[in-house]
Amino acid sequence: MIARSGSTLWAILPILLVLIACTGCRSAQNLQPNLIVILADDLGYGDLAMLGNSDVRTPHLDRMAQQSVRLDTFYAMPVCAPTRAALLTGRDFLRTGVWGVHGGRDYLNLAETTIAQRLHQAGYRTAMLGKWHLGKTSGYLPHERGFDRAWTITDRLYQQTEPVLNHNGRAYQPEGWTAEILTDLAIRELTRHDDQRPVFLYLAHPLIHEPFYAPRQLIDRYLAEGHSESLAALYAMTEHLDQEVGRLLEAVDRLDSERETIVIFLGDNGPIGNPMNLPHLTDAEMARRNPRNWKGNKGHVWENGARVACFVYAPRRFPPRVDRRPAGVIDLAPTLLEWAGAAAPDAQFDGVSLATRISQPDLPVRDRHFFIATHDAMWPARRSLYDRLPSKKDLAFEDQVLAVRYGRFKYVQGYGGFALHDLDHDPGEQSDASSRFPKERQQLEKALHAWYRGVLASDASYAMPVFQITGEPQVTEYAYACAPSDLVGTLRRGSHATHDWRPGDAQSLTLDVTRAGTYQIGIEAHIEEPGHTMELRVRASSLKHSLSRVFSQTLGELNLEMGVQEVRVSLSEETEDKEAVIMRELQRVTFRRVTTD
Repeated sequence: MIARSGSTLWAILPILLVLIACTGCRSAQNLQPNLIVILADDLGYGDLAMLGNSDVRTPHLDRMAQQSVRLDTFYAMPVCAPTRAALLTGRDFLRTGVWGVHGGRDYLNLAETTIAQRLHQAGYRTAMLGKWHLGKTSGYLPHERGFDRAWTITDRLYQQTEPVLNHNGRAYQPEGWTAEILTDLAIRELTRHDDQRPVFLYLAHPLIHEPFYAPRQLIDRYLAEGHSESLAALYAMTEHLDQEVGRLLEAVDRLDSERETIVIFLGDNGPIGNPMNLPHLTDAEMARRNPRNWKGNKGHVWENGARVACFVYAPRRFPPRVDRRPAGVIDLAPTLLEWAGAAAPDAQFDGVSLATRISQPDLPVRDRHFFIATHDAMWPARRSLYDRLPSKKDLAFEDQVLAVRYGRFKYVQGYGGFALHDLDHDPGEQSDASSRFPKERQQLEKALHAWYRGVLASDASYAMPVFQITGEPQVTEYAYACAPSDLVGTLRRGSHATHDWRPGDAQSLTLDVTRAGTYQIGIEAHIEEPGHTMELRVRASSLKHSLSRVFSQTLGELNLEMGVQEVRVSLSEETEDKEAVIMRELQRVTFRRVTTD
């Protein structure tokens, strides 16, 4: 009997092992999945080998695409901060307080709820690594917007080595290549064993944004193949990105038996070829990055400006395939929430969840509108990109560069006119089909106009940020001069400062002081003519200071009350030469609470 029982046991042992393994698989499947979003910067649709670029080596991303549900008609926005705002909120970026890049136009309104906040409430631990670009002052940083832990690139966005990271409010500068540092941190977060909650990981690479800079051995390989220094450096950056995505996927594959992981990879906008450190790419070189000959580049609402690669990688859950039905970056937040099993009854998403569509290939999908806008708002008196917008009433619909896709048709407005494109027959948007489809053109223009009216009605649209002054002990807080609520005189507004201050010039910034007290107030500025008087006024209190050539200088102390208020900075008119440039640029006003409780 013992022998027979032993024989029986050995006979059924393989079956038991399979059952145990399957039970393990089911338990891993039943857990909330880990969720990872990898965002590449300035990676065009045609920058990957398997998507048509025969010059570059991207084996890991090619494998990922082949093992993914590839969303092949996927729309981001034409530039980076708008895409990031839409990704993290599931809403059209113009409703979120973000309406461009730099100049105060890239601050995610504090009333917005991010996907990190929603997933945190659903039981996830959340981590963000890399380029944030949705606000770089108190209250706006990722560790204050739902991410438990963040290693954020804020001020020096495109430092490809030795990055200065903001780690939950503290500076951290590791050595090495930025992409490799971010991958190491991501793997460390993914493989933590001290916290058994599922993880939401948002990894935003600065690659392949300019400057074009990559490991020398990679560049040399492309130079040896006959490419220019600029194109060789760009391809080397792309291959470097591929290597780092491959390292993270290896970690994902090792852990997938413990808890299923869903990875989304996408680009943030179309390609650009104008590096600051090397000669610009030629038209022929840019064409090599655009094998489908789509129209436009980064910044344009045409296909090559806004259509990007998007892969959903979870081979055990989703059989690989290509899905060519349109989808967009606004759909990712509701999709992630559904995968997490989290309800969001308060959410006002403009996107829809793709979760069912991804898991059910034959699911019918209704056509819907996809709206695309640029970072380049237009009004009659505008002189340059960063001019201050006097009022949203100055924004006429017909002056804006906008587009909408519905089904096979795409209506593009701007660039000196309008056009309707039949993308089934004209994917390169080379011809206007308005005369053949007047009804469709009229319907899409009407839908686009109604959408834009709704955008303008939002309190957050086309607004400057309100700078939070929290009065945290031993912390210096900032209000950036490039985001004025008002300008007086002839000073010029730029992407990171206000420029060419003359006697009598002034500007205001909006503050929200959350802790009253005495604050030491200073400026960071390049002074051309020292000895002139600057006045800073908040409500009824003011202080005056004689300017020196020192870049960072203290003006004095003021008592600040709680609440939203304006700080006004002005130059006195105590000079005969009213055209003299006294201050070449004002970068920011600094606040440090000195009251002791």
